[in-house]
Amino acid sequence: MTIHVRLPRAQLRRMRRRLRKTRCRIEALRCRVLILLHEGFSAGSVSEVTGCVRAMVYRTLYRFEDLGEDGLRDQRTWREPTKVTADIETHLLGYLEQAPRDLGWHRSTWTLELLGLQLEHDTGVRLSPSWIRLVLRSLGCRRGRPRAGLRIPVRGRRKVLKRIQKLVRSATAEQEVFYADEADLHLNPRIGPTYLRRGRQPIVLTPGKNVKRYVFGAWNVRTGAIVHRVAHGKNSEAFIAFINHLSASYRRARLLHVVLDNYIIHKSRRTIRHLQTLAGRVRLHFLPPYSPQDNPIERLWKQMHDHVTRNHRHREIDPLVADAERFLEAAQPFPGTKVSTIRAAA
Repeated sequence: MTIHVRLPRAQLRRMRRRLRKTRCRIEALRCRVLILLHEGFSAGSVSEVTGCVRAMVYRTLYRFEDLGEDGLRDQRTWREPTKVTADIETHLLGYLEQAPRDLGWHRSTWTLELLGLQLEHDTGVRLSPSWIRLVLRSLGCRRGRPRAGLRIPVRGRRKVLKRIQKLVRSATAEQEVFYADEADLHLNPRIGPTYLRRGRQPIVLTPGKNVKRYVFGAWNVRTGAIVHRVAHGKNSEAFIAFINHLSASYRRARLLHVVLDNYIIHKSRRTIRHLQTLAGRVRLHFLPPYSPQDNPIERLWKQMHDHVTRNHRHREIDPLVADAERFLEAAQPFPGTKVSTIRAAA
């Protein structure tokens, strides 16, 4: 059976806008069904493309004929959970402030099932994991990752960060300021999320024996330029070679300020002796311990891993290094250059 649907241009435009912005699955599905019918797809083809049954296609069309655009909305009513009271919400929020081991469990992180068991033990109220997820979402909670921190606070942390920020604001062509760090390239690919067809999980083959390379990079805070160098090892010798490369890249600058973390190769005896031979032209400024969020070049490394190393299929390390170098060249000036929209060279 062929269905002929013709939507006015303004209505089609509103429907596509709604499809982009809605967070309701049923509303998005109804918009897709009608748009595909307008484009000439049959009911069977629409069913295959959207993953719904054919009866859903006809029900959507009949709702639209009867109610117009109001028929696209999800008008189902959800019963409020009668068990969830203010006391239950207080208990759930209190659990998140503690670790499961503090309450006698073997796990170190909370799960929805474990929260339900602890809640039932304390209050006698039994909630399913799906309801607990909805309650936590309504309370503004989310599933995320904690960040590492020092058990003993660093004295003068704020003072160090203010001094570095002042240094960044005073950057000139004569006194350049850089944020520097290192990133690892592994021949064994990092497995990361991507879009998949349902029931078809791709396999990323690994070479088995891992091979590593290390990218030393420095980001110019004034121009956004990136200076990088790839090394076989991450040691003082490789860091000194990178400092020499950075110094040669900015020969006209009178002074180079490099902001970086407290990794041992940055402050080893060999590094300090080499910096003394440069007559103070390169000065290192160290961030407080455990401060990756204060080093903007970490965002560059994240983008490099998203573009290059996650799920890569290289069998040798040299093509992987070449891809990383092409990305760093294309990412300049950073931030601001969207490498995802740049086609690879033929």
